Amino acid sequence: MLLPKACALFAVFASVSALGADIEGVVTFHRPADTYFFLETASGAAWRVQRDANDPRVSAGDIVSVGGHDIKGIATPRFKADVVRMLGHDPSRLPNPERVSIGELLVDPIANINAVNRFGRIVTAEGTVRDINRRQTFMQVLLGEGDGVVQAVVPFPIASSTPKDLNLGARVRITGVYVYTTVQDAQLQMENPSVLAARNGDFVIISAAPFWTPLRLWMLIGGILFFGGALVFWVKSRERAKAVAVQRERLRLSRDLHDGFQQLLAGTMFRLEAAMNLMPEGATKAREQLEKACDALYHAQTGLRAALWSMTEESEGPNNLSGLVKYAAGRLAHWQGVVHFEFRGEERHVPPSFSGEILMGLQEAVGNALRHGGATDVKVTFSFRRDGLVIRVRDNGCGFDPAAVEAGGGHLGLRSMRERTARLGGKIRIASEIGVGTLVVVRLPYGEKS
Repeated sequence: MLLPKACALFAVFASVSALGADIEGVVTFHRPADTYFFLETASGAAWRVQRDANDPRVSAGDIVSVGGHDIKGIATPRFKADVVRMLGHDPSRLPNPERVSIGELLVDPIANINAVNRFGRIVTAEGTVRDINRRQTFMQVLLGEGDGVVQAVVPFPIASSTPKDLNLGARVRITGVYVYTTVQDAQLQMENPSVLAARNGDFVIISAAPFWTPLRLWMLIGGILFFGGALVFWVKSRERAKAVAVQRERLRLSRDLHDGFQQLLAGTMFRLEAAMNLMPEGATKAREQLEKACDALYHAQTGLRAALWSMTEESEGPNNLSGLVKYAAGRLAHWQGVVHFEFRGEERHVPPSFSGEILMGLQEAVGNALRHGGATDVKVTFSFRRDGLVIRVRDNGCGFDPAAVEAGGGHLGLRSMRERTARLGGKIRIASEIGVGTLVVVRLPYGEKS
């Protein structure tokens, strides 16, 4: 049973039901393949006239009298024709198309009794193409305006070519009869609002789709991001390849310097020290010159060692301190079997610059034990504590008298270790006894955070 609001839709054809006979008016819409046409009476009522046969043929502007009866139970005015009589042809009686918006066509006249019911009226509407669906004998185009969408049905069979500029985003205008279907659910409502065009000429493309459609824009953005990413990847790959080549060259050069100049400097210092030991007691001036030469060689060796470290620390090797210590020790053949390492506690991060200074100081301490102390066993212990790093270097060498060394101005290697420890913000303690060996204890903070 229809809702009370829908009863007004039947007022326009109540008189026809009462007479149960004829309606007369002008044909406003017809397509040759259809078995129906739309008719408007002199009073302005619009009817959809259904017939079984297509004879006599009618066209827009024909004046006809239709005998039959209205179709009951449908919310839109429909008439079943038993006979169609041609009374003449007068195109001047055709109503002018009503210009409406998409939004106006979406107002439901069944749910809203105050809305204008345009069923069966000739209208003109404009919209933007949202979708195109080709059928066997016609084409469906969804026209949108804002959030609203209305279907336009155009007699473009699938065998024909689509208009050149008919693409998504194009602006079009359609003139035709406005129809909709009714659905009885919880309440009666309007469904599938459509505008049917009688001829292809009633469907006009006002403007082509803009080049920058949302799809093309996203494709462009996607393409830019893809090629940008590919370019970044290529540049980074080139940079990595170049960095690897540079690292290999730095490593090769550092090995050449270590195996060549470093060993040459070390051998020269040993010979100078041996020469000083063979000099007579009275050769004071000559001894002073040799000591200055040893001092210069020591600084050259220290600088070269620092250069070697800076060249190798970025070329290869682990990132943590324990790994770097083992790695550096493994490259010193004369440490093998003599220097032993122990690591205690949970290892903390130490910045690379800090690690380099620690390794340089360790090489100095172990070098003194081997070169001057004649040690055959050196134990190095790294203790990672909460408040800092503690490094102990204990050897079984001949030892020395710290007081005598300090009174004589301090050994060059000892001074270097003290200066290096001070630069790192740490403290150093050196304990030694002749015939027993030497213990070097260095306490350091963990350095800058990174």
